Amino acid sequence: MTEQSNEKPVIETRKGKSVWLTLNRPHIKNAMNGEMIAMLVEAFQRLGNDPDTRAIVLAANGDAFCSGADLSYMMQMAQQAASNKTSGITLTSLFRGIAECPKPVVARVHGLCLAGATGLVSASDIIVASNNVKFSLPEVKRGLIPATISPYVVQAMGVQAARRYFITGETFTAEKAYELGMVHELTTLDTLDAKLESILAELDSCAPDAMAACKKLVRDVSRMDITADETHADVAARLAEVRGSAEAAEGMMAFMEKRKPKWVG
Repeated sequence: MTEQSNEKPVIETRKGKSVWLTLNRPHIKNAMNGEMIAMLVEAFQRLGNDPDTRAIVLAANGDAFCSGADLSYMMQMAQQAASNKTSGITLTSLFRGIAECPKPVVARVHGLCLAGATGLVSASDIIVASNNVKFSLPEVKRGLIPATISPYVVQAMGVQAARRYFITGETFTAEKAYELGMVHELTTLDTLDAKLESILAELDSCAPDAMAACKKLVRDVSRMDITADETHADVAARLAEVRGSAEAAEGMMAFMEKRKPKWVG
């Protein structure tokens, strides 16, 4: 297991075929500043193209997952029009980078998950949360709006729930997030890592290229008109392309021979 300096705002740790990106500003509840955001953007882009990485885990040190963007950083960016606009684009790049990363992204959530942190979670593919998590979108209480995270949070919790929680900024529980579909697995804090490891084991058994294709499939199909002929032609073409791949040949042959497939990567 290799690890970067513990003083950095993001610690990158390789565990087998998975890479953990751990938010590391626990003294301010892992609030995101410019350096943390830049490190995350770079890491997701690099790891997304790394053949030795099967999955990425987004986790955090301390008693909170993340309290959103560092308000001192936000205020500093607001002082200059160019920096204000650039920082918004960088944040958008972060959430989009998670959502469009070819590797599965699993969020390990505990403690507080506020504001922009809900964007980190909603852009991820699989969310495992402890039952002590408190979620909130408190931007309106600061005179702000959850703009950059909205495409992902609205999709994760649904339009009606977004109306309420965007406008009120009220806190809601992990159980409510699970009920809304924002969270896939709800556990106690003591069993959080065991549940996470079981999910990583499932991902390890899956074909890397097929998982990447599935991520793109879900993203694209969610925007398609299911009644359109073009949609049906598109998905049929995708199946044909994947079915003719070396990865599919290995997977189907392994199934027929009753053995585990030997995936590359």
